[in-house]
Formats: sequence, structure tokens, C-alpha cells
Amino acid sequence: MESGTWIRALREERMIKPSDVERITRTLADAKGNTDFYVSHSTLADIEAGSIPSIHKLFSLAICLKVPLYELLLPFGIDPQEPTAYEGGSTPEAVVFQAPQVSEPAFRFQLNFDTSFSLEETTLLRLQPRHLESLPPFSQGRLDPVRYRYAVIGSKDGGMAEVLPPRSVVEIDTAQNRVQVFAWRTLRDRPVYLVWHSGGHTCRWCQVDGRELSLLPHPLSQQPVRRFKMPSEAIVVGRVTNAWLPFEPAQIQRNAAS
Repeated sequence: MESGTWIRALREERMIKPSDVERITRTLADAKGNTDFYVSHSTLADIEAGSIPSIHKLFSLAICLKVPLYELLLPFGIDPQEPTAYEGGSTPEAVVFQAPQVSEPAFRFQLNFDTSFSLEETTLLRLQPRHLESLPPFSQGRLDPVRYRYAVIGSKDGGMAEVLPPRSVVEIDTAQNRVQVFAWRTLRDRPVYLVWHSGGHTCRWCQVDGRELSLLPHPLSQQPVRRFKMPSEAIVVGRVTNAWLPFEPAQIQRNAAS
């Protein structure tokens, strides 16, 4: 999605009119004594058509749209975290962002969890650390029971069934516990988060407006959006980074026959 299209979609999603943007940014510009912060109706139209705004106007739009400034930088290809990769005098050409893949022998192992939970509700599982000692040495370094947690989607939780069917096991990266907004191309590209709330645990797409956290189900589920106050009523545990989906009996029979 183009940056302007993304900004317009975000504005319309929040039901913010161009006149609202003009009014808010005019007040901001007056308060700062700098007209660069003002975003007129025509300027907004240019930005949403694809022109690149100044940092002052991007700052004003972040306030109008109620999103962090860094989230508005991402659609323009700017990651505020990226400059840390150049610390220590490294030049861009010398920085390696991705290590080469190293082939490793195939292996199979089983993670053992505390089984005292209800299969009907989405539940955060307890990994037994002592079982990690039995894993192959090269795999032990990949499993961090502090950073990565695991959960099972309850049999009655069909809110994300098109993406994460009930009885799926998901891996949660607790280091990614801030809801990210970027220009995903499909619904499957949108991050899914595990959220603890007053009613238990739930995996959903999330949206943050101020201190309100909205849990967004898949549209085909026909389930309602749920809203909670953070952090008193809900906390984002982390982002789903891996998932193991259940096989249906008919699918297992087809695979066995093939």
C-alpha cells in the first residue's frame, strides 16, 4: 500500500475529516508559533495522493491520527530503529542485517507443557524448562522460555479461525508487545497478538487508540470487536511469530493416502 493511501485509510478508519485535520493542526501551529505544523485541506490531499510531507507535518498528522510518530515513518521506508545498526562507525555497506542460512540436520522433538488447563479457552501454556535439556544442542539455543511463550487456541475461540483455527498452538514473542502499524498487503500479513484481559487470553489483531486497546476478530467470524483500557483491563503479552495448526481427520486421511 502506498504511503498516502495508508494515511487516508487510517484517517477514514478513525472517522477524522479533513476539516478536523485543519482545525487541530492550526491550533498546534499557533501553539508552537510555526506555520510548518499546519496541514491545510489541499496539503492533506497532496499527501494522501502520494507527496512526501515534511517532518513537521508528519508530526502533526501523528497527533491527528493518534498514532506514534515512528508508525507514520514506516510507510515511507524509514525505520527509527535502523540507525542503531550503524553505531560504532559502521558504514551502510559494511552492515550485515541477515546472517546466512546454515543447513542443519533434521530433527524431531516434543515440547512438554503443563496440561492442567481447559481446552475450550485460549490458554497460555507453561513450558517445562527441564525438558529442554533433552533437545539436540543446536536447537537449545533457539528456545528461550523467557522471551518465547506458547499458547493454545481454545476450541470455543473462533474469532481468528480463518488464520488461527481453534486448537492451534502458537509461539509468542514477548519482546514484541507493542502493537505495530504498517502497510500490510493482506489480512494474513497483519500481526496477531496474544492479549491478557479481564476475561482470560485472546489472540486477535489489535488496534490502540490512546489507552484503549481494541481486539479485532476476522471479519468472517462475525464476532464483535472488544475494547479494553490499558493496562488496567488488558495487556499485550506478545506477537504471534509461529503457529502449528491442527489437522482435521479428513485431512489426515488425505495426507496418508497421498
